[in-house]
Amino acid sequence: MKFPISVLACWFAVQVSGQVTAQDYDYGDYGDQQGYGDYGGDYGGDSLYQDYAEKQQKKLEGGGGGMGKLIAGGAAGWLAGGWFHTKRATAKLNQKHKKEQKALYTQYYNDVYQLQQQNAELAYLAEQLKQHAKNVEEQAELDALQRDYDEFKQPDVDGDDRISRAEFNHYVKNYLSNYPGLTEKDMPKFEDFDHSGDGYVNFQEYTEQMALQTKLAK
Repeated sequence: MKFPISVLACWFAVQVSGQVTAQDYDYGDYGDQQGYGDYGGDYGGDSLYQDYAEKQQKKLEGGGGGMGKLIAGGAAGWLAGGWFHTKRATAKLNQKHKKEQKALYTQYYNDVYQLQQQNAELAYLAEQLKQHAKNVEEQAELDALQRDYDEFKQPDVDGDDRISRAEFNHYVKNYLSNYPGLTEKDMPKFEDFDHSGDGYVNFQEYTEQMALQTKLAK
């Protein structure tokens, strides 16, 4: 079992202090038992024993200071070790945090890139659908225009892309023959189509009049 260095230092200081107290006690007893106290009193001018005692006391005091330094050094070492381990643990935590932060940023940028790719694909599909709808609309307009042109060409017997009054009347007569329930009053007049009044109906005048009749019918 391992003890911290500070505990061992304190225990060692207690042991040395106990030894110092024991040595002081022995010297006192020795002086009393041998009568050296009286002897010293008789020979007050002789300081040999007093000098020896003072030197021993200084040695002990010097030893106590060394023990204090030892304890202080042990405490400083313990604090330095704790500071080192704390710094090392902090460095590991910082490294782990940076690694996790880097992984998070990488995941974020990947997600953003994927979203941008998806948005680009959706925008492309939307543009394709829009273009397709436009093409369908244009095709429907072309189909309607083609039907109108085919109907316009039916009265145009001579194929000059315009309908004369004679061609118009001939077409109305044939049309009524196919639908006996209708009369000339039910059919539009030539003047309704001849907007310019030049005696002919071109394709533009025909389409404008047909659009007007469709609007009035609604």
